[in-house]
Amino acid sequence: MRFLALLTGLVCVAAIAVAAPTYRWIDADGLHYSDQPHPGAEIVALGDTQTYSATPSPTVVAPSRGKPKASGKGEFRYDSCAVVEPAADQVFLNVEAVSVAVQLEPGKRSSDKLVLSFDGQPIEATSPDQREFRISPIDRGTHTVVATVRDSTGRDLCQSAQVSFHVRQPSALNPGRTH
Repeated sequence: MRFLALLTGLVCVAAIAVAAPTYRWIDADGLHYSDQPHPGAEIVALGDTQTYSATPSPTVVAPSRGKPKASGKGEFRYDSCAVVEPAADQVFLNVEAVSVAVQLEPGKRSSDKLVLSFDGQPIEATSPDQREFRISPIDRGTHTVVATVRDSTGRDLCQSAQVSFHVRQPSALNPGRTH
């Protein structure tokens, strides 16, 4: 029973703290904020609490061994194309290269071309069956990849969701520590 009373009291104190006004004033030391009144301070109206909702990761469809599909008009279409490696927001530590793997459903037709966009720069497949790209050397920082399948006329047939990943390399100023 005492625990319940203590928990209720803490919840009430937290609610009062959230509803408390915020004061702002400037003095010789600069700009200050507080939840306590101060001579010459003005009450600041704060906006709503900032929130963030992550977008869901793209779903990966398992490959089937079926024939390429056509739409009702007899036109071929891909059901899905996705970058399956690296994973979204994956972090690589102290690497010289990163492999990017693309999955298509159904499999790529021989007349179509797979193009990987790495940080906005296109990288074309070197062979008709290529589904994996090796990016080397790789710089530190955040990178993005998008896979696009184009037909023989250059028209985009399928495009993956953008995948971001991060590379941490040792600093030249502090080689024992990765950033």
